Amino acid sequence: MKLRTLSFLLAFALPPVGVGCGPKKPVETDGVVNPKQLFVEGVQLLKTPGKDGKIDYAGAYAKFSAASTAQADFAKAHFNAGWASEQLGNAQQAVGHYQAALATNPGYVEAMYALGDVLGRTGKAPEAVALYKGHVEKNPEDLKGRNALMEALTAGDYYDEAIAQAKEILMRDARNVGAYRNLSRLYFAKGEYKMSQLCAEKAKDLAKGDSGIYNNIGVTFLVMKDDASAIDEFKTAIQLQPQSLEANLNLGYTALNSGDYNLAQQCFTAALEGTPGSIEARLGLAVALRGLKDYEQSGKLYDEVIAADPGNQKAYLNAATLYEKYVKDYKKAEKLLQTFISVNNKDGSIGPDHIVHARIARIKESQAIDEARKREEERKKKEAEEREKRQKEKLNELKTKVAALEAALQKYSSCEAFMMGVGSEAAMVVEQGKMVVEAGELDMAADVLTFVEQIQPMVDEAIPMCGAGGEAPAPAPAPAPAEGGGEAPPAEAPAPPAEPPAG
Repeated sequence: MKLRTLSFLLAFALPPVGVGCGPKKPVETDGVVNPKQLFVEGVQLLKTPGKDGKIDYAGAYAKFSAASTAQADFAKAHFNAGWASEQLGNAQQAVGHYQAALATNPGYVEAMYALGDVLGRTGKAPEAVALYKGHVEKNPEDLKGRNALMEALTAGDYYDEAIAQAKEILMRDARNVGAYRNLSRLYFAKGEYKMSQLCAEKAKDLAKGDSGIYNNIGVTFLVMKDDASAIDEFKTAIQLQPQSLEANLNLGYTALNSGDYNLAQQCFTAALEGTPGSIEARLGLAVALRGLKDYEQSGKLYDEVIAADPGNQKAYLNAATLYEKYVKDYKKAEKLLQTFISVNNKDGSIGPDHIVHARIARIKESQAIDEARKREEERKKKEAEEREKRQKEKLNELKTKVAALEAALQKYSSCEAFMMGVGSEAAMVVEQGKMVVEAGELDMAADVLTFVEQIQPMVDEAIPMCGAGGEAPAPAPAPAPAEGGGEAPPAEAPAPPAEPPAG
């Protein structure tokens, strides 16, 4: 069954106070708060959005709860308090109020359906079955009741009894859409997907505008690994009913699996607009926002779910994942799981093998790995800073030495012998050095500085061949000729060698 809507709720409410007048103070009679006035004020809150455009479900719940406390037999106040609880995501609280409404008025059929619906959705199918069976026994011709019983039987895996109910319904109404829709769900639950599709198609033929049927067909396609067809069915369901909880949830989670976080956000937001208390929609939206890197809003949604349903293991685990993997707040991640244990282990059901302990161990490991990574990054950062400091020192040294070398080249540029020799090589080194300095190339500074330091002594050694002003020295004068204009007399001939000894 689907959740009750606001219009359904108001159909059973007392006439609201005048719109625009604002909530009135509770009327007291002999010091006792008037429960009917509280009830009317609660209805008014549900009809009038606040400045933020949202309905004040918490305020409305407070009014209805107070009214039911002040007048214990006020069945409609209990019912509305249950409905408001559902919108706040507190299913267990809703169960208590619906049970109180039925206890006060056993013939309150709407409360019976509301209670059965919540029981079926919170894993208490046997209780829902017992509730609906009692109603069907008293009202055998109530096909709506039989369909509700069939849903509860299917949820509890009582397939044979569910099929028997389907036969009873179709014997009375061969074109009963609900029966075929429920048969489709039943066969889906049994894993008989072809039969599920056949029943869904039959239901679709009988009620082409029924959003739920298209959703059911989409789910079957999804399980049969035909994602494209499933998505088409979900989209059709949403076109027929834009705020359909089931279709938006299914399309939203399909979008999450494919990484389309924007589509997922749209679907879960639409689901919450129609069913504000949906825990699954809130959890899905939190994951979508996490994918969109809106970690703050994602965390707030987890907080809302945990506040409404302190026993929701999935919410704690997902929230812990958010803070462990994405926010890197390991203390908060671990604290969440420790809170889960302290709140939910009163019966000792959370033993050492429970998944929450493994998750805490993983968080500690992630923290250790992250801290080691940070230390390594800090070490590398420090090394990089020290290297950069040394490189800057080398660059400054290079700047100074290049300037000195360039000055020497300018001074002796007219010395042809110098420039034809080491000077030309030094000029290239100077040019390269200036380019490195001007570009601030820290990585190249040390290498080019080495070239400068290697060629400087060669320049220093070659400079003496140039004059003090940098010019080449004058050539040595030629020897003067002898007086008289004649050539210098030749040196005397050497003495003849000694005679060889006589034979």
